[in-house]
Amino acid sequence: MAYIAEGSVECVGTLVARYKRALLSFLRRSTGGAPEAEDLFQETWVRLVRSAHTYDPEQRFSTWLFRIAWNQVRDYWVRRKAHERSSAPQLEDLDARPVDEPGAEERMLAQERTRAVSAVVSALPPLLAEAVWLRYFEELTEKEMAQRLKVPAGTVKSRLHHGLKRLGQMLEGERA
Repeated sequence: MAYIAEGSVECVGTLVARYKRALLSFLRRSTGGAPEAEDLFQETWVRLVRSAHTYDPEQRFSTWLFRIAWNQVRDYWVRRKAHERSSAPQLEDLDARPVDEPGAEERMLAQERTRAVSAVVSALPPLLAEAVWLRYFEELTEKEMAQRLKVPAGTVKSRLHHGLKRLGQMLEGERA
């Protein structure tokens, strides 16, 4: 990161190769499989290069990288929600024809649920959202989370507890 901060972007290729699979997987799950995940992947690396001077070598690199990616996901959902509000279809625009493909409706509903959950989770404070993502979307154990985040297991449990509690409050607020 010190070399990148000094302007040597050749090192970025090494990092991209090392983290490509995990980062793309995270971005695809976080966006509900949206095609924009590829764009967010590219933008994450651009932001990494631009903010390389802010990297603290005392912190784990992967945590810092995924924090940048998480911020990209959060911005994606904010933009998407704003776009959906501005271009919401009117009732007369909806096509009521049945779907011919078997299972298409179920897949569409599952994708929509994933998008909705992603949007709600992205509204959490970053540390809580990160814990919820790692546990329920990346399916890491609490021990694996503690190792990845370089925090004690108790901190992971606390973040999960508070994140899930906050999610419940947010969802209850939407129902009211």
